[in-house]
Amino acid sequence: MSVDVERHVSDCDEPPRDRSISRRHVLAVLGSAGVAGCFAAGGPSDPETATSATTPTDTPTATPTETETATETETEAEPETEADPDRWEAADGSPREANVEVEIIATDLEIPWDAVFAADGSIYLSERDGRVVRTGGGDATEVATPEDVHTVGNAGSLGLALHPEGEDLLYHYYTSRDGGPRRNRVVRYDLAADAPGDAAEVIVDGIPGGVIHNGGDIRFGPEGDLWIPVGDGKQEDRPLDPDSLGGSVLRVTPDGDPTGDAPYVDGGDPRIYTYGHRNPQGVSWLPDGRPVVTEHGPTGRDEVNLLVPGGNYGWPEARDRGGYAGTDFRRPVVNTGPDETWAPSAATFYTGETVPEWRNRLLVPGLRSQRLNVVTLTRPDGDLPPADSATRYDGDWFDGDYVATAHPVLEDELGRIRRVIQGPDDEVYVLTSNRDGRARGSFPKGRDDVLARLTPV
Repeated sequence: MSVDVERHVSDCDEPPRDRSISRRHVLAVLGSAGVAGCFAAGGPSDPETATSATTPTDTPTATPTETETATETETEAEPETEADPDRWEAADGSPREANVEVEIIATDLEIPWDAVFAADGSIYLSERDGRVVRTGGGDATEVATPEDVHTVGNAGSLGLALHPEGEDLLYHYYTSRDGGPRRNRVVRYDLAADAPGDAAEVIVDGIPGGVIHNGGDIRFGPEGDLWIPVGDGKQEDRPLDPDSLGGSVLRVTPDGDPTGDAPYVDGGDPRIYTYGHRNPQGVSWLPDGRPVVTEHGPTGRDEVNLLVPGGNYGWPEARDRGGYAGTDFRRPVVNTGPDETWAPSAATFYTGETVPEWRNRLLVPGLRSQRLNVVTLTRPDGDLPPADSATRYDGDWFDGDYVATAHPVLEDELGRIRRVIQGPDDEVYVLTSNRDGRARGSFPKGRDDVLARLTPV
């Protein structure tokens, strides 16, 4: 039986690390339109910094049996594109036909967790061990290291988001422990200040935390609200309690207040949009504005869920087919079953043209699986993509709005992939997490961890 190591850590497994900048190497600036000021190491001719990742299509198809169980396209970088009211069409070709080159933009990062692109070409990066840094102009400068950040297990400095109106405001989700229980919070930094970290404004506080299961992604959605997927902190009584923020997806204004449509859950905290989640770590939006999240399951059983206001997604009672039967729990569009683990760490619905084979598909990076999963969501009356080397989720217990087909790409090309981002140039960027003590095979490599760009060749 495959056991997901993402869920079996304790305080002694990963003590707080030295948060110095000793491993960071400032690299030459990459001269590239739309990504001015990025770090670079070598070029496509350097075998350490560029590899060709051609995805074969001759592996037998795997289909689970029924017994198994934002986009960032604007130069303001963070808000998803405006919702398209028109019917969008899923791609029907194979995403494995894409031939992309891995171009390393930055090396020697300290377990990076998130990256966001600013209008001036800068990139803001969070490193799980505490820091938020800005790259651009050649040097990496520290933006903030919260004094109360708590780094243990999977807790620490996590998601980032830039204000949707292009203001100099950076949002940061991190784990805190200041003499009490672990909690997660979202703070806001004024980037125009001389020392942004010294005047952090708390936006949302009191989010239950833990050594693991902290969620951590934050994104601004199509209507300008801040979305915050929250884990259960390894406390299974939280997700089905509508008064607890644990195991939920929050939707708040940029100031942290309930939105005008709240409450979404009768009798619940007005900031909760959906509940009954285990450890959601990625949120994105379909072109019609519908939100979608990815979340870690128990021993496999990783999920992709389409969200509806006030929806109850069933954790911890629903884990597979049997748990959803005869209930009002919202069904997943993907549940990988007990024999396959993705450890899905993010989600980006790709709407760009740079990698046309991936357009209108959900990109889901995997930690344990060490690959990128390209998920096609097809309406029941639509044309399905070929199931070459793919898994199709079409059992009668899945969400009936779409049929999901998941193709693996970049298998063991980069190791553990933490983040996938659609940059302002429509190209695809990824962050690795190979120095968190859980990489397998030939990882970590000497350059890890890295920010990389995927470009077609």
